[in-house]
Amino acid sequence: MSSADALTCLAFSPDGQKIASGTARSGVTITDMSSRSEHQLQMLADRHIHVTAVAWSSDGQKIMSASPDHTMYCWDATSSHPLGPPFEEHKDVILAAGFLPDSSRAMSLSRDGELLVWDTGSGVVTQQVTVSNAAQTIFVATLSMDSSLLITSDTREGVAWGIPKCARMAEIALPDIPLLQAAIIPNSRPQVVLAFGDRSFWKWDINTGKHDDARFEGLGEDDIPFAMVASPDGNLLALEIDGDVDRPTHFYDIKGHELPASNMRCTHPFAFSPDSKYFAASSVPSDSKDGSCKLIIRSVEEARTHHMFNPGY
Repeated sequence: MSSADALTCLAFSPDGQKIASGTARSGVTITDMSSRSEHQLQMLADRHIHVTAVAWSSDGQKIMSASPDHTMYCWDATSSHPLGPPFEEHKDVILAAGFLPDSSRAMSLSRDGELLVWDTGSGVVTQQVTVSNAAQTIFVATLSMDSSLLITSDTREGVAWGIPKCARMAEIALPDIPLLQAAIIPNSRPQVVLAFGDRSFWKWDINTGKHDDARFEGLGEDDIPFAMVASPDGNLLALEIDGDVDRPTHFYDIKGHELPASNMRCTHPFAFSPDSKYFAASSVPSDSKDGSCKLIIRSVEEARTHHMFNPGY
């Protein structure tokens, strides 16, 4: 990773053995968990170096990346070469992207509210849904790890979308307060934690459409949520606080109780492994001699005893 580079996105492979990490200047790096070896996707043009989103196919054979120029690429995860021309149907910044379970199709959502389902081989769009009729009003977009559930919000409402049908599953009226973050808690009755600009939290039940106030231990009146993600088993929540230099990220159980190991220093982007046993994040820039952000991988169990490991770069 180049000097003063920053991690922008992370994704574990379906088997949890590899991590794809996107950066602002160095493209996508694939890190092997067991050998701690790494290799980069073969990005041939400078405009593809900055990566804003990355995702694995469910069969582990493909990787998808998105760039600020509204384009997306599909890559062979083994050879690291692109599988075809760029997907260029979006006209605005891509906020969320993921493969569908068959690994041959993908979904992507751009800031202008266009949700597309497309064939990753041909690039043909098979479905298109406008999730917001007002231009550039999608402020929060969160996709579940299996790409089956998408949460979007504009200034008026939050919506849960079932993928790949792209159908509304539930709506929730939002208060006149900016919604900053959303985290999907996956289980048989999926819930969504919503974090607002006034430092309040809601826990929204997708099935009932109802919500309750949520509380997280140790958060003060000045602690604004900056990033948030839930583990796939629905047991843990990682929450980064904006401006918290000493302890940027806190870890909670699903009831809002803070874990003892929450003083570990790391920042977003975040990712839990599919089995929820590992957690990946970015190091704090000030911890690096050259100001760059390093990939940190932690065993969730070992994290409780403040142990972590770095993949060696």
